[in-house]
Amino acid sequence: MINVGIAGALPAINRHTYMLNRIHDVRIIGRWITGDHGDAAFNMESEITCSDPGTIIGRAEVMIITDKSSLSSRLATYALKKAKHVLVYPPAISSVNEVNALIKLAREANVILKCGRTGSSGYSGLVKAISDKGPVNLIDFHHSIMLLQEERQNLLFNQLLADIEIMNSLIRARNTSIRVKGHSLLSSRPEVINARLEFDNGCAVNYYCNLLALQSDHHITIVLKDCLLKYDFNAYELSRWYLKPAFNQNENPIFIEKIQVEQGDNLYDDLMTFFNLIRSGPAFLSIYDNGFEPLVMTDRIHERVLKTLVQFA
Repeated sequence: MINVGIAGALPAINRHTYMLNRIHDVRIIGRWITGDHGDAAFNMESEITCSDPGTIIGRAEVMIITDKSSLSSRLATYALKKAKHVLVYPPAISSVNEVNALIKLAREANVILKCGRTGSSGYSGLVKAISDKGPVNLIDFHHSIMLLQEERQNLLFNQLLADIEIMNSLIRARNTSIRVKGHSLLSSRPEVINARLEFDNGCAVNYYCNLLALQSDHHITIVLKDCLLKYDFNAYELSRWYLKPAFNQNENPIFIEKIQVEQGDNLYDDLMTFFNLIRSGPAFLSIYDNGFEPLVMTDRIHERVLKTLVQFA
């Protein structure tokens, strides 16, 4: 039986509790709410408040840290130093420097450290729908969002991260080139970005994100070897264009089909992957396998956006 502790916001704790209860050899021994109690965490069972990482982690062999708080970094660092396996989510990580420090600690302790996905809805079904269609050659990604001004403050980084996670799930390759331009129209912060990403398997991604849209639009076009796919994240609709043999001049050689993609929470699969890594024996994970690559790439893109920002305000 693997003893697990969870620290984070209540909604994330409840979501993880539900999924962890479906895994037969996992037992939750501590659930700690962070963020609402200053430097301390509140235990949901004993109702005590505590700021000591050692007490919070206790007998847990695995620590799941879901949200940003003043305790997040201390909990992750302490857990790894005590040779605990850690699943940490991007909001709980303050910088890429912290990522590198945590990876170093995990390697020294010979434990599993993995970064969880933000859980953007709408792409788990997409990944399953195209998983057997061969390598991706080209992606055109478009994301327009209707937002009030006060809602735009920190959304660009978070939305970019969620979209990069989707790309990362589709392209099993390492990024080799980033070209990006940021635009600011109504404030000093980037509100529109254009990016071109290239990967070592030859795949390229054209990415566009607009936080000033008059209407929401979230879709991706994927070019494969023998077909073209377009997925609407808002409608969960996948369109496929296939070339088929034409036996006469009047016959359309392009076959088009549309299917509704079934959605589901990918958290259970992510947790099973994490615990299977633990069961198979500790091993150092590469930056791609440990799940930190989308966060590192997002940070790199965001940094370049700020450097190239064109302001019209």
